[in-house]
Amino acid sequence: MTRPPMTRRSARARVTFFAGGFLALASIGCRQAIAPAPPPPQSVTVAVAAETDSARTLRMSGTIEAERSTALSFAVPGTVEEVLVQEGQAVRSGQALARVGSRSYADALGIAKAKADQAEDAYKRLEPMHRNRTVPDVKWVEVETGVRQARLALSMAQKGVDDTVLRAPEAGVIARRNAEPGMTAIPGVPALTLVQTHTVLATAPVQETQVAGVHKGQRATVIVGALGRTFEGSVREIGVAANPLTRTYEIKVAVPNGDGALRVGMVAEVFLRQDNPVRAVVVPPAAVRVDEMGRPCVYIVSPEGTLRRTPVEVSGFLGEGTSLTSGVKPGERVVTSGSPMLADGITVKVVEQAASARASSSAEKD
Repeated sequence: MTRPPMTRRSARARVTFFAGGFLALASIGCRQAIAPAPPPPQSVTVAVAAETDSARTLRMSGTIEAERSTALSFAVPGTVEEVLVQEGQAVRSGQALARVGSRSYADALGIAKAKADQAEDAYKRLEPMHRNRTVPDVKWVEVETGVRQARLALSMAQKGVDDTVLRAPEAGVIARRNAEPGMTAIPGVPALTLVQTHTVLATAPVQETQVAGVHKGQRATVIVGALGRTFEGSVREIGVAANPLTRTYEIKVAVPNGDGALRVGMVAEVFLRQDNPVRAVVVPPAAVRVDEMGRPCVYIVSPEGTLRRTPVEVSGFLGEGTSLTSGVKPGERVVTSGSPMLADGITVKVVEQAASARASSSAEKD
């Protein structure tokens, strides 16, 4: 069977087909040849988790609060005429702190005094007649009632005048000044805040897994970084209701403040020593991270160099390390520093092994 003669058009189509196929194969080969090499593994520093048997120290971050804070407000309304104290000023009990306009109250006192004088005069005039029984008993009862009412009205008017002056109920320090001359004073609205700082309270949250080991009177060490000083105190209060969001209980440590160095609002580190020895796995604090849900976790490096993110439960601090009750076994390597872009399952390169956390601290005192 003879093939039909190839025309010029069909020959051109075949050349075009083969040329297109060749170019497609060539492009695939080029793409395979220039594929980027995988990125090098990230470099990290690790530490070996260690098991220790030591007295545990709970470490918490908190703030300094006043032992007692009292909001002072005027008992009567009026326009503030004078504020006699400044923030930070020490005051004594009974000292005048501020005044409102007293003219209307003074006028009311004058009216009450005049009525009281009138009632007293009527009483003196009718008393002899009452003894002689020339005044009916009903009339005499009215006179006596009028005298008592006038005396009470006079007492109330006098109190109104006295209340135009705001006085300190006890000795303390003015922490806040809300009132200024010209402002309108309203009963119940704080004009000044008085605090007691001879003893201050270091307030800090305690995890629900740790609160059982805290008791009233327990010794505590408070370190205030702003002052570079260490203070000794004792637990005064332990919260009975957990914070619904953080599941922590608030404790308050009473710290003597005789020299007034501790000021309200300062940040403090609170250390509570647990008397009973415990066994725990300790890692450097830098190894404990927070996942996207806000839960503590660590990255463990396998012998093959692969990362594994593991949730952990922090039980406290042992000296310079963080003690864990779950998630890490003794001898495992945990990441302490390196790229922040760590992820579960990636390969890393260990460049340095940090020293294991020590279970002793200067904050722990016998």
